[in-house]
Amino acid sequence: MRILLCTEGTQRSQHAIELCLLIAKASKSEVTIFGVTEVESNERPLLEALRQTQEVFRAEGVDVEIVSKHGEPISEISKRAQESNYDLVVIGGESKPTGEISVLSQKAYEIIEILLLPVLVVPVARPGIRRILICSGGGTYIERAVRLVSGIARDLGASATVFNVIPKAPVVVSERRERELIPEVLLNSESALAKNLRAAKEMLASMNVPAEIRVRAGIVDTEIAAEIEAGDYDLVVLGSKKSRDVFTEYLMGNMTRRLVNWAARPVLVVAGKIRSGRRRSWLERRGTP
Repeated sequence: MRILLCTEGTQRSQHAIELCLLIAKASKSEVTIFGVTEVESNERPLLEALRQTQEVFRAEGVDVEIVSKHGEPISEISKRAQESNYDLVVIGGESKPTGEISVLSQKAYEIIEILLLPVLVVPVARPGIRRILICSGGGTYIERAVRLVSGIARDLGASATVFNVIPKAPVVVSERRERELIPEVLLNSESALAKNLRAAKEMLASMNVPAEIRVRAGIVDTEIAAEIEAGDYDLVVLGSKKSRDVFTEYLMGNMTRRLVNWAARPVLVVAGKIRSGRRRSWLERRGTP
């Protein structure tokens, strides 16, 4: 795996550096430490900070190079990511106790929106990555996220939970429809959602990653927050796709922004490929060349 680690060369990038090193060492990845400064006079101290970080990575046996640039951070990061074939982009974040949107988190959000690459935002430190929560809308676009996370989880010896939130049934729905929304009933059904959730678990298991499926009923952001706290997860993963679909826009927009700012966890956003036509389950697509 090839990782692009973006840093300002300041202390608030430290959490991202530490988590990147943990992943890179376990997965034997190649790392480019990319520093951008908007002030030309800061280039020399930035380069020195990058060299110090490079030495830390090399001391742990990680293959690493450093690159420094002077310019607008978001455009320079986007340009670098497009020019090279990276599998993961790691950036710092900043979490405020009041839940306010910080300047750095706004930049992180814009980077997520611009890049089609997986972006890992690290606003806080975690002692390690032991438990991973993969938030799925139930569509096939989560496949790319599961493939990436399965490799990371295997290398780190972590477990994974495939998580979905289903809406509570309105009062006017039929008894049959209400029963279909019960998590236990849903997971044992032959619906496309159930098949995709089970396929995600199977993919993780095929990589020797301990995996389970959890489903909650209720409001999406409320239930994600509750699950994060209840499971004490170390990494939260969102799959997304570029679309005008209401759920997707909600997930990529407000949900991503909120998670980066109040989840108090590293958040990995993985954009899926754009597909057309009817969505097929992974099980339906097995055997398709």
